[in-house]
Amino acid sequence: MKRSTLELLCCPSCQAELSLRDEHGEETVDEGGLFCSRCERAFFIRNGVACFIDPQELEGLNRRFARFYDRISKVYALFTKMAFLPMGGERKARKEILDRLELNSGRILEVSIGSGENLPYLFESPGVGEVYGLDISAGQLARCISFINKRGWPVDLFLGAAEQLPFKAGSFDSVLHIGGINFFSGKKQAIDEMIRVARPGSKIVIADETERLAQFFNRIAGFLRRHKGEKIDVAVPLHLVPETMGEMRVDGIWKMHGQFHGYCLEFRKPA
Repeated sequence: MKRSTLELLCCPSCQAELSLRDEHGEETVDEGGLFCSRCERAFFIRNGVACFIDPQELEGLNRRFARFYDRISKVYALFTKMAFLPMGGERKARKEILDRLELNSGRILEVSIGSGENLPYLFESPGVGEVYGLDISAGQLARCISFINKRGWPVDLFLGAAEQLPFKAGSFDSVLHIGGINFFSGKKQAIDEMIRVARPGSKIVIADETERLAQFFNRIAGFLRRHKGEKIDVAVPLHLVPETMGEMRVDGIWKMHGQFHGYCLEFRKPA
């Protein structure tokens, strides 16, 4: 983690400023700690990743899917490449979403960055600025660290939950999420958090598989079994976006055999 990133961070619980505890004083912090003086919570920095959650303390769908992505992290990149082949290939599938971002050398936050499969397409754009990525899976982040180290990309990574982003309000010029929101424990909280950390006037882009495809996954893997007696809603979360947001639109993406297998929801935070 870059030392300068501290200016963007806040406590995910109370949103107070954090202080850095690091003995080396170098430009990048590989090992250290962050401390909130208001709620007295402490967070570790390991291998350059600031850890804002304890995976053992996760609950509900977040716990279930953090473990799931940990298990498949070594083969996830290959799986997605194969899944996108019938839809025109991975480049087409990812650019279909990423081209909607307004890259102007500002800060980009990818919520659920996974193993970093969107990064090659972000960094090939001359307009890309600073990139930050957060994920709930430690296994996925480990793969992402290896990926960015090989490429030499300046990406800061964070272990955390989308429902409690560890960033100050208005920190990012673009906020991106691809895949996963269908199975978040708190979709409304996650969307509200993406809006909070986005700068006024910036665009937020959210994409995932369609409800039909999510229900297919349910049948083969039981992902959407009832949780605490309630059926999980996997509809496009347009109804969870505040009406105050501007330029809201939903498009079908990932077309195959005449059907869309994903959706892309985009909107703009009012200036």
